[in-house]
Order: sequence, then structure tokens, then C-alpha cells
Amino acid sequence: MQIRMPLLAAVCVTAIWGLNVVALKIGVTEIPPSLLNTLRFALLAVLLLPFARIPWSTLPSVLLIGLLMGVGHFYLLTLGASYVSSNTTVIIVITGAPISSLLAYLLKMEKLSRKQMTGITIAFSGTAIPLLLSGSVDLTLGTLIIVASMTFWAMTNIIIRKLDDIPLLSLQFWIGIITAPACFFGYYLAGNSMDIVSQITVPVIITVVYMVIFSSIIGYYLWFAIINQHGINRIVHVTLLQPLFTMVFAYLLLDEVLSGPQLLSAGVTLAGMGIYYHKKRCDKAAAQAALNADSGKDN
Repeated sequence: MQIRMPLLAAVCVTAIWGLNVVALKIGVTEIPPSLLNTLRFALLAVLLLPFARIPWSTLPSVLLIGLLMGVGHFYLLTLGASYVSSNTTVIIVITGAPISSLLAYLLKMEKLSRKQMTGITIAFSGTAIPLLLSGSVDLTLGTLIIVASMTFWAMTNIIIRKLDDIPLLSLQFWIGIITAPACFFGYYLAGNSMDIVSQITVPVIITVVYMVIFSSIIGYYLWFAIINQHGINRIVHVTLLQPLFTMVFAYLLLDEVLSGPQLLSAGVTLAGMGIYYHKKRCDKAAAQAALNADSGKDN
């Protein structure tokens, strides 16, 4: 599919993911996080069954990605969202990119400039503001769980970089087929009711269908199509709009209103993310200019 208006498409994807955070919050208020993820990833695996085939040589890495992404990232994200508001969740979630860069730096796979390190420090300082000002145990626990979730997401990014020729939909199928039984096993061990049918309410159905079809399949498909056709630098800054979309949807659907500490947190975190992304774009633009100059000399 040819993406003719990449910025508009990126904004649409960001809106989809912004609403997904609210859908996640609605889901965990209806059923336990483990059951919500069981239903979500079971449906994902069923829908993507035609894409199950992958090269045997990549199976160990794909299985590891399934565990890290499905159980480590998605389950912990759902669990963390059950403790904090949608607005707090999305502010922490957008720090996933700096966590990825920081992890790659620690593994000596990437370099980070002082400006990027400053941006990362400011972004993380912003996420800590509500904790310091409120002292809520639930907020602290939820924040730590979501940070752990994004760390698993960052670890997955490191592994995915080394994989070739794995279609996104195939990867998502394997994430689904691994995560669904793992989450159901956790649900069973927790001693929850096995009368699952009675827990599948209309809000649960809407939430699961939205997260699977719109967020997991359409959202990620569009996002990677945009990146492949137009590059990451042109649209990566659009992800900073995700908290705005989440705040609007959270207000309309959940009556959530940002408190003073949350507003301060959002402002500081977004400022740090802005510094981080600006420096990254500048570095890549300089590298591309240098490459073009070398090509010109060769010609």
C-alpha cells in the first residue's frame, strides 16, 4: 500500500495508539489484566493464522521476542495501567524510545550525545514528578511496572534489529500464540473465576476488538509502511502527539482530568522527549549529508 500523505497517516496511527491506552484502561476495570491479554492475543493469533509460517532458523529468536513482547511488555503494561490513570500511563509509555537508545548505548550498539542524554534525563525526571508530589503507593507501583514493561519493549527492539525477512504480521502471530496461553496460565494460578463467559461484557468485547484490529494490526501495519516508504525521521516526532490524544479520549470516555502534578509531569517529559528527538534527527540528517557528499566525490 502506497502512503501518499505520511504525516497525516502518522497522526492517524498516533491517534489510534492514543485511544488504545484508554481502551486498555477500560478493559482492566472490567476484567483482570491476565484475562484481558488472554482474550486479546488469542484473537490476534486466530486472525493472523495465515501468516504463521516463518523460517525455522529464526524460530528461537521469534519465541524469545514473543515472551519478551507479549508477557514482558504487553502484560506488564496492562497490569501497570490497572494502577494508574490513562494519562499517567501514556506519559511513561512515550519514554520507550529513549529506553531503547539507552539500552543500546549500554550494550555498545549506539552512541548517545550529551544532548540526547540530557533529553533522556529530563524525560525520566518528568515521569517521577507525580511520584514525588503524591506519594501514592499505587501510583509508585504502577509507574515501576510500566517502566519495566517499556524496558522489555526496548530489549525486544534490540533483538528485532538482528532479524531479517520476518514479516510484521508473522511476528505478531507468534507473539499472540505465545502470550495467550502464558497469560491464561497466570490467570488460572491467581485463582480467578473460571466462568470466563460471564465476564465477557460488551465493553470487554469492544476493547479487545479495538486493541487487536486497530492498534495491533492496522496501527502497526501503517506505521511500518510509513517508515519503509518515507523514513523514520520524517514522522517520528509525531509520536509526541500520543499523550494529547490520550488526554482528550480519557476526558471524553473516562472523565479523567489532568491534575497539577500530571500537567507538570507531561510538560517536563515532553520537553525532554523533544530534545532527544531533535538531536537524533539532526545527527541522522548530518550523517546523510556526509554520505551524499562522499557519493558526490566518488562520482
